[in-house]
Amino acid sequence: MKVKAIIFDIKDTLYDSSLQMRMARLNAIRAMIEAGLPVDLEAGYKKLEDIVKIYGPDYDKHFDKLLEHLGLKWNPRVIAAGVVAYRETSQVYLKPFPETIPTLIKLRDQKYKLGVVSDGMAVKEWQKLIQLGVHHLFHSVVISEEYGSMELNSDIFLRCLGELNSKPEESLYVSSRPKEAIMYANKAGLITVRLRRGDYRMEMPEAAEAKAAYEIESLSEIFNVLRAIGSLSSKSMK
Repeated sequence: MKVKAIIFDIKDTLYDSSLQMRMARLNAIRAMIEAGLPVDLEAGYKKLEDIVKIYGPDYDKHFDKLLEHLGLKWNPRVIAAGVVAYRETSQVYLKPFPETIPTLIKLRDQKYKLGVVSDGMAVKEWQKLIQLGVHHLFHSVVISEEYGSMELNSDIFLRCLGELNSKPEESLYVSSRPKEAIMYANKAGLITVRLRRGDYRMEMPEAAEAKAAYEIESLSEIFNVLRAIGSLSSKSMK
C-alpha cells in the first residue's frame, strides 16, 4: 500500500508541550510569590494545575481563579507577575524536538503530503506552528476551532484529508494523545501512529479504538513505520 499523506498533532508531537507547560506554570507561581502571593511554591503549583483541569488550558483567567480559590482578594500586581513569567517561560520552551524539522523536510523531499490536525484555539495553534518554524512545511493545517469545536472529531480529519487529496487508508496520523486525538483518527479510518512523548507517554488507551496501529519513541522513526507498511523502500531509508 502506498501512503500519500502524513498528518501530525502539535502537542508533544512537534515539540515538548508538557515540559513547556510545567515550566511556565512553575515560574508563574514563583513570580507571583515574589510579588506577594502568600503560598509556598509546591502548594501554589498544585492549586494552579487543579484550576487548569477545571477551566481548561485555553481559559484566560487562571491566575484570577487561583487567588479566588485560595480565598485571597484580587491583586493585579500578583496576577500580572504571573502572566509575564508565564509568557516569557513559554516562549523559551517553545522549541521543536531536534528531529522534527529534519523529519518533515525529508518527508516532503520524498513527496509525501504533510498536514496538521489539532484541537484548540486556531490563533494559538497557528502561533505555535509559526514560532516553531514549521508552518511553511505543511500542505494543510486544520484546527478544530475553525470548524466550531474546541475538541477533535472524525469530521475534522476528513476535512484535512480532502485538502491533501488523500484517502484515510492512504494516510498516517501521528500523535502522543490516545484519547484526545488517536481515537478520532481511528474512527476516521486513518492509520494511527502513537509517539510516546510527554505527559501522555504512559497513558493506557481506555478503549480499543484509542489504540494506535503503530508506536514510536522519536518522530524520525516514522520512516520505520512507512517501511513496515510497505510505502518506503530500503533505498529511501538511507
